Amino acid sequence: MDVSPAVARRYLRRIITLPDGREITGWPPGTAHGHLLEHKLRDKLATQLGGITEANLPYGRPDVLNATAVFEVEPAKNWRHGVSQVLSYSAQAGLPPAIALFGAIHHDALLKLYLKIRDGMGRANYGTVALWWWAGAAWTPISSRARCRDMPAPGPQ
Repeated sequence: MDVSPAVARRYLRRIITLPDGREITGWPPGTAHGHLLEHKLRDKLATQLGGITEANLPYGRPDVLNATAVFEVEPAKNWRHGVSQVLSYSAQAGLPPAIALFGAIHHDALLKLYLKIRDGMGRANYGTVALWWWAGAAWTPISSRARCRDMPAPGPQ
């Protein structure tokens, strides 16, 4: 029996059922294309949270989606772009948004970034966007000022 690569890839897809009953397809961690550090960390986040990568939403593909949240993985310097993307994906999926950031950063700078996202920089309310940080071994949620101070130094990627 001849099976085309496109058909074979379709069978690798996984499904996440959203709280409203919709089914969203995406790739299991490690099967979506990409060789950048961002892609490797995306796969680690999906594995850690039991999610899928590159989920198919009507207008875009979030990096990670599980039954409880939608995530965008970005280098710390691109956090604003990631927040705008994940807010769009959140509206489409009906799930809380979260941004997962990586890269070397001083703890004081992480605190400042956490406060910006939490307080919305005075323009827009990003307060509903959860912040996660790659600490070198696993993804860690940042949910308080104390969490920023206690963050370990980023290890090798």
